[in-house]
Amino acid sequence: MYNLYLKGLSTNNEELDKIRNLFKKYGLDFANVFDNYAELPIKTNDALKVSIDDKIRKCNPMGQKVNLICHSMGCNLGVIATERSKKIESLILISPEFGEYSEKEMEKIENENINLNNPREFGELEVKNNANKIKSLIVFQKTKLLAATAIEKIKVPTLIIYSKDDLFIPQDYLNDLANRKDNIKLATLNTKFHNPLVNGRNKSKTMRLIQKHII
Repeated sequence: MYNLYLKGLSTNNEELDKIRNLFKKYGLDFANVFDNYAELPIKTNDALKVSIDDKIRKCNPMGQKVNLICHSMGCNLGVIATERSKKIESLILISPEFGEYSEKEMEKIENENINLNNPREFGELEVKNNANKIKSLIVFQKTKLLAATAIEKIKVPTLIIYSKDDLFIPQDYLNDLANRKDNIKLATLNTKFHNPLVNGRNKSKTMRLIQKHII
């Protein structure tokens, strides 16, 4: 099975190389789909969806069945692509941020004085180019809404992995989603890191969960 990876908004090349090397340790590889999310069109939702579809197809020129492994903002695009493609066999969402936060979660975020539109402080580096950053954040907001609709329609086996102390994750929403949809399973990690493939002691556990889901 062919693996495609959709990275987080602020994941740089160094972090991507670390993730790729971690996959290789477990006998897996992937093609990275998006280098720069600021390249995506933002004028209309239809143009955005078509651009995502085109990029997925270009990364899979042989038209193979694929697994999508997505992190953070990449989860938005992965869900949108899965709704629209018959080539995607399974989906892994690591630290997805789409969906509504509960009142309790919003209160906790406000008490921690966290800006949800900023690049994540747990295991990711800041996006330096302000123009690209602004456009990428617009893409994030647009795709976040689209993903929340698309996730209700997809039927492929889906694994959601998140850190239980990651404040950016709408955990109540994700738990409700898994309770309602038989194709969605949850796995939580005992850490705060937004990218468990890069930071913390749960890299091996995260890889084992991925391995079990896609092989």
